[in-house]
Amino acid sequence: MSSLSCLVVGAFVAVLLVLILVPLSFSYIDYYDYGGAKTLSASRKTTGAVDVDNVYTSGRYMLGPDKKFVKYQADAHVESFENFGVFSATLSNESIGLEFWVDVDFTFFLVEEEIGLLHKQLARNYRNVILSRAREGIKNAAAQDVTFTEFFQNRSEVELLFRKAVQDRWDVAPSLHCELDQFHLGRIRIPQSVARKQIEREQTQVEVNKINLSTNKELRTAHAEASLIKTKAIARAKLIKAQAQINGTSLLLEAAGIESQDHKTVFSYIKTLRDREQLSIDVSYLSEDNVLRTNPL
Repeated sequence: MSSLSCLVVGAFVAVLLVLILVPLSFSYIDYYDYGGAKTLSASRKTTGAVDVDNVYTSGRYMLGPDKKFVKYQADAHVESFENFGVFSATLSNESIGLEFWVDVDFTFFLVEEEIGLLHKQLARNYRNVILSRAREGIKNAAAQDVTFTEFFQNRSEVELLFRKAVQDRWDVAPSLHCELDQFHLGRIRIPQSVARKQIEREQTQVEVNKINLSTNKELRTAHAEASLIKTKAIARAKLIKAQAQINGTSLLLEAAGIESQDHKTVFSYIKTLRDREQLSIDVSYLSEDNVLRTNPL
């Protein structure tokens, strides 16, 4: 009986161990994680080596009770820099540009094939290193290539420049094993002193425009009034001249004893022809039938 009892107890223990160890041997990776197998120490309080050669994606794996996964985020990392201070570029090497505060939002993915290297080189500190390099890239790009006006006049180009600067900084050896996905340059703010000067400049420009408009209006009004006065004066002069010619002609005809209406008409006609600048004629004589005879000059 004792032998049978031992056998039963042994079988029970074996079954119990199987029931306990088999579930413990399975490890799970969710769809939003990558995993690397990590061997536990005997005390289970400290970790052993991590298999950096194999990267596990979502699924269930039987690794054994002495291993578990070191997990890294597989989906997009969403990051933001708010009120991030940068300096603009300057044309002088002896001074720095103006300080700006920008909001930047971006996402990045870890490279699946390089998760092992990521763990080996950076481990859990990878996020801090990635963000630190992103800040460096943006700061350097702004100080070297973006002037004050470009922050506002070429916003899309500045965004592309910052995006490239971040990725280039990540790719510098040792690489950070990540790829930039979305990148958005948000709000841009300038120092209060610069803002006040800008407002003063705009207000001054508005006042200058008002003065220029008023001056132009007065000039146009003066030109119009002068033109009207000149036109009236010319018309008045022509009227006086015509009246004087009429009076002079009447006095001449009267002094010459020309009383016939036909003779007066002929005289007026000849005078009119002689006064026309586009005609060149010489009046030689009048025929007995009062027909005007002319010779070309």
